[in-house]
Amino acid sequence: MAVSIWYLYVGLFLCCSGFLTPLGIFYVAWWFWNRHEDLEKAKSGFTQNNCGGFNSTDSTSRKTTANEDASRDYFSKETQEENR
Repeated sequence: MAVSIWYLYVGLFLCCSGFLTPLGIFYVAWWFWNRHEDLEKAKSGFTQNNCGGFNSTDSTSRKTTANEDASRDYFSKETQEENR
């Protein structure tokens, strides 16, 4: 669950005003901690959903049929003719 940015705003206000500073420090620390947890959950979900790509051991999962011997600047004659 995403943490409301209002906890950060209220916490910073309380810290800067000097009124209830410990509560403000708690709000700011809590906001950063929960945001960090949300980002870690998002990262782990991203890597789990994208596990089958070019690093996969299954050779049929590759979408391209690149010639491994060709340089990056190589253009086929057909492509050169199309681009004239």
